[in-house]
This record gives sequence, structure tokens and C-alpha cells, in this order.
Amino acid sequence: MASVPFGTDPSASLEILRGIAQAKNEINTSGGVKGVPLRVGIANDDDNPKIATQVASSLVSNSEVLGVVGPNTSDSTLAAGTIYTSGELVAISPTSTSVKISNFSRYVFRTVPSDFMAARSLANYMVRTLQKKNAVVFFNSQSNYSQSLKSEFVSSVSLEGGQVSSEFDLSKPDFSAAKSIEQATKQGAEVLMLAANTETHDKALQVIQINQKKLTLLAGDDVYTAKTLEIGREQTTGMVLAVPWHIKGDFKSDFPQKSRQLWGGDVSWRSALSYDATVALIAALKRNPTRSGVQQALLSSDFSSTGASGTIRFLASGDRNAPVQLVKIVPGSRSRTGYDFEPLR
Repeated sequence: MASVPFGTDPSASLEILRGIAQAKNEINTSGGVKGVPLRVGIANDDDNPKIATQVASSLVSNSEVLGVVGPNTSDSTLAAGTIYTSGELVAISPTSTSVKISNFSRYVFRTVPSDFMAARSLANYMVRTLQKKNAVVFFNSQSNYSQSLKSEFVSSVSLEGGQVSSEFDLSKPDFSAAKSIEQATKQGAEVLMLAANTETHDKALQVIQINQKKLTLLAGDDVYTAKTLEIGREQTTGMVLAVPWHIKGDFKSDFPQKSRQLWGGDVSWRSALSYDATVALIAALKRNPTRSGVQQALLSSDFSSTGASGTIRFLASGDRNAPVQLVKIVPGSRSRTGYDFEPLR
């Protein structure tokens, strides 16, 4: 089963479903799981923890469901995860990065690295490569992902010998992009880090426009969307984001070529990590096509499978030990917006 936010975030949902469909297509054309074709149902959870919990309850009570790919956001994964745990049904999120998900449950896994990894890469890049020490962070206090990325970034910058001089909450009713940037500049900030989530994406784009490339821009993986390129345009050039995977970041994998043939264009990190979540479930089902069999397989020390982003193995915490990729926005034609995300070498 796939638990995706079709009602509220159709573009992210489609990115996730492309990855699932590609893995499903590959296993079914090669004879299925032990001769049985893989079937995938789709549930809409609207990225809403309440709805995600209801979806989880109905999936737990359907004995035909042997594993779930999703939910999308960390808030929904943490809420639904309690139901998946009590119902002993495995859920693998391809996109939930909050540090709270580590060691959260023996039934909740993820193929995406945690915010700890992304924050560490961004802080390291800021202090060592850019040689800048003073940053401000824009985040959403109502989002688990956003809070997690912000906190990890603050501590990573501090460990690198820098400081975060201000934190601005995008979700506040009186939030003003102009006033925040004015304050940041007065405090001597050199770097502006966007830990925005989907709900605060538009406000983050306002911040980018008002900044006018004065402060160096860094961002988390939620800002990695076509909309950022379409609306931010010239103002986003030079912004560096930490993402789990990029189609041009790995020359050894045949996934980029196969996905381009299938979808007629480049797929995002969300598709790659959803492909990996589905591949992991398929490998577990091959060992033992029962709910308990799937969970035991994923936790077993000799479990490993190969996905779009390399080897898939899970730690006891449910995490996957995987690196992140830094990408930069540059003028280009691949995305058809006039700007592209390109991997930093």
C-alpha cells in the first residue's frame, strides 16, 4: 500500500508513486514475488496526522496488506506509526526525515537519511567551504520536520565553530519576510537557511525574493521542488540544498536511465527513495510473504537490497545509513524553468 497526500500535495504524491510504480513494474515483469504479482493500493492521507492515523487503522485491519510505503511527512509518520506498531504492520517512509523517527518503532523504517545528516552537511559546507560563521534560520514551529532540521542545523553550526544568531518562525501570523531579513542583516548574518516545509513554502519563496541574493542561501530537501525554480528564478541561483539523492549524483546506477525511459524526464529524490522503499519491501516479501516475516527480514543483520541510491540496509533504529547530496541552483534547461538543481562535486 502507498499512503500519500494526494489531496494536499499532488506533485509530491506523483513523485512518490512514480518510484513505487517503477519497482512494481520491474518485479511483475520478472514473474512477481514467488510467482504472485505485486499489487499496490493507494490511500490519500492529505499529509494530515489524523487522516494518516485513520488510513493506518484501515490498512492494519485489511489482512491482504503486507507492507506500506509512506507516509510522506514526519508528523504523519509519527502519528500513523503508533497504529502500524500496535497492528504489527511495517511502514517504510521514503520522505520522513525528522530525528524523532530514529528508534521510534520496530515497525517504522525509512529509506531517507535523517535531518541530522542533512544539517551536518549544510553546516559543514557553510563554515568550511563558504568560510561563513553567522547564519539565521527560517522554520515552521508547527512541523516536526522543520523543527528537527532547524535544531540539528543550529547544533551542527555550533559544533563547526559558527553560530545561528536568529530563528524566524514562518508559521507566526505576524511573520514579515522584510522585517526578518532587516533584523538578520543588522545582526551580521551572512547565511540564510530555509528549513521550510510544504505549508510554509510560499513564505520561504517571499524570503528568497526579498533577500535579493544578499545573504547566501541554504535549504533543506522540502524546498527541492519545481515551484522553487519557477517562482524563485534568478533570486534562487547559488542556493545550496541538502537532498538524499540526485539523478546526476550516481553514475554507477542504472536507475536514472530506466526512470527516464519510463517517465520521459528526470525524476526527483522522492521517486528514487520511494523506489528504494518498495524494493526493500519486495526483498522482504521474497524471504517471507507475511507481516511478521517482512518485519523480521528488514531487521535481520544479513538483509540487503540494491536500490536507486545504492545498498539498502536498515539499522536497529529503523534508519538507513546513507549519505546526503548537496545540490546548487544554476541556470539550465533540464527542468524547463530556465534553472536546475545540479550536484556539487
